[in-house]
Amino acid sequence: ATILSGVHSNEIVSLETMILQPQNEYANEQHILFSASRDGTFALWDLDRNGELICSFQCMDVISDSSVSLTCADVSNPTSLDDGYNTDIENGNDFIIIGTSNGYVIGYAVKELLASAAGSEPGAQLDSPTPNLRFRAHGNDTGNWEAVTAIKCGGDGTIPTSARPRSEDESQARESLRRGMSSSILLTGGEDGSVKQWEILSQKSSYPSGNIRMEHWPRLPTQRMKRRSHIFRPGHEGPVSSIAQQSKYDSSKFLTCGQDGSVCVWNASSGKELYRMEGFSNSISSLACLGRELLVTDGMDGYVCVHDFGIEEDAADNGYDLEW
Repeated sequence: ATILSGVHSNEIVSLETMILQPQNEYANEQHILFSASRDGTFALWDLDRNGELICSFQCMDVISDSSVSLTCADVSNPTSLDDGYNTDIENGNDFIIIGTSNGYVIGYAVKELLASAAGSEPGAQLDSPTPNLRFRAHGNDTGNWEAVTAIKCGGDGTIPTSARPRSEDESQARESLRRGMSSSILLTGGEDGSVKQWEILSQKSSYPSGNIRMEHWPRLPTQRMKRRSHIFRPGHEGPVSSIAQQSKYDSSKFLTCGQDGSVCVWNASSGKELYRMEGFSNSISSLACLGRELLVTDGMDGYVCVHDFGIEEDAADNGYDLEW
């Protein structure tokens, strides 16, 4: 076993793996582990080198210039999909998305983080880079019940064609495509029990640096998403603890769980709650979908619960063995 240590001094809130495609024909794909902690640090580890630390960062609030606590995180890694990817649009379009205790979502392009670490000592903790994305997702600066407590990168979005300005001519359209415009879904859950859906638009800058520019939608309370709901009601009676999807290819539905001891299934388009599972003896801290019929949760006095929606009720009463 390999122990990765020396970076985080508090609870680790996220561990995610990524596969980064080679940038040229002479390079190999790279296997990365991302970690984030409540102490405000996040790190990238090289799994091809037995977990060697590549770099770590102390996340700082851009306004107060003080350390901010990280509460959840996920990665968007389109280049790892086993069904291929569009090199022109998606290569280098891998992101880390982090939720903070003061209600903000911040995002970083992995390619730019690795580039910033290239000239430093291996494993060095670096100053927090300027985020590619930063917006308030939950709360209103009161300091009460404003943390982002759950986050999930939810697959392809709808913005690239619908958000293009009407005055854009064909040459501008080709330039937008060349610069790698893409859109993805982001799901967030708040300390106040609210559940929200966002579109994240990313595009390579037209400046020589070629850095990634990221924006969120909707930006104002009066704005709406196209063919998708933004706010899901009634939400949970307490902090949302985890968000999951049945499949990376299907973003039409998603699930949330909370400290109120319930699991909710939502329609991503209408915003309606399709059904709610209750009866757990404790708050639920995590859930995961194994295909379309198996749901794994905690929330039952220290037991791991496997919910099989593909088995008949009579058969379930007799028990059964999982086939892996």
